[in-house]
Amino acid sequence: MDLKNYESLCKECRIRQGFGGRKNLEEANPCFICNNLMNKLETINKALISKVNEGYEFRTFQIGVSLPSSYIEREDNIRSRLRVKGRNNIKNQFLTNLRDMFKQALNKELDYSSPDLRIDLVINEENEFFFNLVPTPIVLACKYLKKRRGIPQKQRGVAITKAQFLQDDSKYGRFFSLEEVVSEYLKQITSGVNVKFSWIGGEDKESLVLGKGRPFFAEIIKPKRRIIVEHNVSLNEKGIELFVLNASKNLPQYPMKYVSMTRISVITERLVSSKELECLTSLSNRTIWFRNKKRIISRDVHSVKIVKIDGKNFELELIAEGGLHIKQFVGGKEYCEPNISGLLGLKCECLNFDIIDVWLRGQHALEVFSDLHS
Repeated sequence: MDLKNYESLCKECRIRQGFGGRKNLEEANPCFICNNLMNKLETINKALISKVNEGYEFRTFQIGVSLPSSYIEREDNIRSRLRVKGRNNIKNQFLTNLRDMFKQALNKELDYSSPDLRIDLVINEENEFFFNLVPTPIVLACKYLKKRRGIPQKQRGVAITKAQFLQDDSKYGRFFSLEEVVSEYLKQITSGVNVKFSWIGGEDKESLVLGKGRPFFAEIIKPKRRIIVEHNVSLNEKGIELFVLNASKNLPQYPMKYVSMTRISVITERLVSSKELECLTSLSNRTIWFRNKKRIISRDVHSVKIVKIDGKNFELELIAEGGLHIKQFVGGKEYCEPNISGLLGLKCECLNFDIIDVWLRGQHALEVFSDLHS
């Protein structure tokens, strides 16, 4: 039975039902199924290209569409009456055509599972269309050096912008954190909306971070710009140096293990001699057990070296597995065995500690942070 006897369809919808070879079928206006949506493909594609040219960087894409349910229902009704089975429906054909046009126009690759840019298209009954562009997060492997004291790693209390921090030290210097300054900068260079951090260890706000720096990951949410220049200094302001090493789409599945060298400044309740401090070398190649919240955990100490003695004060260099609580290890006020105060039989307090260097361990660490691998 001739399809024209039932409904008036556009060329694309006729072909999709298997009637493309029939002659003398006039072009429908409007089409019963799609209301001539298929004829607007070129217009939609041009509008989409114009939208992504507003600063979006991407190599791969995926397009999804939400069509009016009435379009699907009308096509199902016709196919039921004509007993048409096993053929593409309007949504699949529309998406296939639009993806092909977009791909060829911009020379981009279609990626169904993990695209750089996801494009959600909504079309209403009047064939008005609306785009929602969602860039996939990027994960930046970074490292930082902190050459100025008084900078906490994580945000606390009142947040400020990097511009405020750079503008007035006296007003903002005691409130800004490394997290805030780095977040503001990374949002600026990627045009992202938010930054989530995955830290690999931490330090006190009065601590310096020296050597090759402390590694960390920064996940940029909805970045317009994602082609980041690697291995260049990204930020060098007011004692903070930030390096962006490389970019990927995923955070590591497991926590990275690391070893750090820490210089610790200690004050005791009385004068101490070098002979008394010799017992601290017994901490080398020992396992330290300490309380972390409600858990008892352990960290290995590889070496302890006394580097300076001055009356009640002394400094030592500690190479240990990452995650050892330094102030707890020195003072022993909370559970920590063995600890420096206990070995000396003296009340000791950590004045400050600096991170001299950090080395990562494991094959994945080698691939991501090659210059920080031990």
